[in-house]
Amino acid sequence: MSSNEKVVKAFLYGADTSVFSEEGKLINLLPDPIPFGGVYVGPSGADDYVRLIQNNIRLDYLKAHEVISEKDRVIVIGSERGYFLRNGQPYEMDWVHVNTVIGGEIVEMREYNDTATMLEAYNKPEAV
Repeated sequence: MSSNEKVVKAFLYGADTSVFSEEGKLINLLPDPIPFGGVYVGPSGADDYVRLIQNNIRLDYLKAHEVISEKDRVIVIGSERGYFLRNGQPYEMDWVHVNTVIGGEIVEMREYNDTATMLEAYNKPEAV
């Protein structure tokens, strides 16, 4: 495992936000009204993102199925299963994270999610 892969996995599995550079961007564009979509900058922005995730969803499963690492780019292909806390509705989706790691820090992380699946679960009424 390359050192860049270790940096990316530290955030993915350990929510270690210190791996972001001060100018590092975490980009997760999600449709309204999902509350954790947006652009977050630096370790403090990544902290805000993690806090929003923890306040809105519970993950039952998070798995990186494939990691492709070349030079400063680390691409992670994975999936997750969880549910929204606001309504108890489950979702399951595949995702791709495209990371740029320079000098041992993430300078950009872009998440590509199955937004239709997330939005459908988010908008459903409370589970009985």
